[in-house]
Amino acid sequence: MLKIIGLSRIHISLLDLEGKYGRFDGGVGVALKYPRIVVRIGDCKKPDFELPFPIPGYCIEEDYEEHVGLGHTTQFKLSLAKLSSEFNMKNLDVVELAKSVKRGGTSGIGVYAFKYGGFIVDGGHSKKVKKEPLPSDFSVAPPPPLIARYNFPWYVYVNIPTKGRRVFGKEELEAFKREVKGTDELIRIVFMKLLPSVVERDLEEALEAIGLIQNLGFKRIEVEMQSEEVKELMKRLSLKGFYSGISSFGPAVYTFVNSRSEGEELVSTFGGFITEPNNEGAKAIWSKD
Repeated sequence: MLKIIGLSRIHISLLDLEGKYGRFDGGVGVALKYPRIVVRIGDCKKPDFELPFPIPGYCIEEDYEEHVGLGHTTQFKLSLAKLSSEFNMKNLDVVELAKSVKRGGTSGIGVYAFKYGGFIVDGGHSKKVKKEPLPSDFSVAPPPPLIARYNFPWYVYVNIPTKGRRVFGKEELEAFKREVKGTDELIRIVFMKLLPSVVERDLEEALEAIGLIQNLGFKRIEVEMQSEEVKELMKRLSLKGFYSGISSFGPAVYTFVNSRSEGEELVSTFGGFITEPNNEGAKAIWSKD
């Protein structure tokens, strides 16, 4: 039996939707061990989108919700694409798999999270291949180049408020047309504060960077579009000493903690869950079962 053990991801921010220097998008994010997508070859369902290679069918062993900010669409499509590739004994690179299922047209975080895991920064799309900022569901651009990848050193606390807004489709497309401010400062914070703090394992600096990012660039728009319940949770976490962010458009709220016990204290106070980062990427498992 063939099984693909996938993952989810935190999308910290897109970097540049202004494109003043010839590129759009750019992203920064973290791969998570849980929640995850686990699919296997079976006769439960037939694929309802084109895969790079045929399979007889598939079964879902583990899954999580769509449109909550954890990257479900990309992870699900890549998991099935990887299942089809491995089943047919083809060793296609994940970037090629992403092209085949039309993912990675905006952010490359989900693609490289699937391939490598860890903390990831991608370089966005040249205007030569992408003419305007568009969300992934409306973009046919190939995945952007990988700029940086490091093991992520901390546990991740995640909370998905029940009254949070789920932004996708036409509403997401309209959001990409809004005026973006603070791009220069955002990029400076990512490259001169957040990324070095991950490399140096400085949690205080990393959380300060996450707090600053919420008010800059496209992330400011994503936060503004969220519900009051989501914004209130972020305020309450900051009062406990934890700057937090929303992943993609949310409503998933996240922060980083040093230990599982520290994360479980947040769970006992606010709900949600604690997960380890995934520093390995997705896996293909063959067994005799």
